[in-house]
Amino acid sequence: MDIGIINKEDNMNVNVVKHGWELYTPVEWFALYPTLIEKYGRTCYKSEDKTTKESSAKFIKMLIKSGHHSVVEHLGITVKITCDRACSHQLVRHRLAAYSQESQRYCDYGYKGLNVIVPPKFNLAVGTYNSENKNVFEDLEGEQYEIGTNEFVFLNSVYEAYDGYSVARDLGIKPEDARVLLPNATKTEVVTTYNLRQWRHVFEDRALNPRAQWQIREIMCSILQYFGKVLPDFFGDQSAKLTGDFSDFDLTQKINPSKLCCDPHKCNCHK
Repeated sequence: MDIGIINKEDNMNVNVVKHGWELYTPVEWFALYPTLIEKYGRTCYKSEDKTTKESSAKFIKMLIKSGHHSVVEHLGITVKITCDRACSHQLVRHRLAAYSQESQRYCDYGYKGLNVIVPPKFNLAVGTYNSENKNVFEDLEGEQYEIGTNEFVFLNSVYEAYDGYSVARDLGIKPEDARVLLPNATKTEVVTTYNLRQWRHVFEDRALNPRAQWQIREIMCSILQYFGKVLPDFFGDQSAKLTGDFSDFDLTQKINPSKLCCDPHKCNCHK
């Protein structure tokens, strides 16, 4: 039974978007982190008199090597992660943390076009899937091409789920109930805050663990790659274990960490 009425002006396209992350903590704060952590940590040893302009890196290395990780919990970093709902369920399992996630209860996606993340096995580029011609994919440059069987199965399945969601909204069903019809591929955004110790823990589980799921691993490898450059005292040992370049998943595009000076304690290149 056809109970949905879709007007020509309705946007029923499925948009394939990129997963990644954006830095929300002001980058200029990072220049203060080593000296602050040293100041906090030396209280434990009453060794404040040993503080010099060059002592923080050695002190932080000692904290991490000795397992005195509670000291680095005093400071944190906030990023916004863009991923699909399946990935976000893995992300929010990590504690201690603060999360603010795009809410499918309050956000209405009906007839606005649905943004999704596509697994690499389906080999679909970022772009718009035209719902009027299910065999045609249009990329960001507007180039159209026919898609294969695997791609069609994914995109058609997502489209059918989105169609059901939009029809449910037409019937007056609230987004908080209609959302059960949306696929796990639906894009979501999660503002994520961890203290520095928790970031190190998450990196061990999701970046340096070869068994981590592909999407969260690519995002966390990219974040670790960046943190290792702007905060080498805290993350340099972990970022050194990465193989490959993950900067493509950094959606911030506001600063090139490779151009940062090699001494973050005297760094003016953030400004």
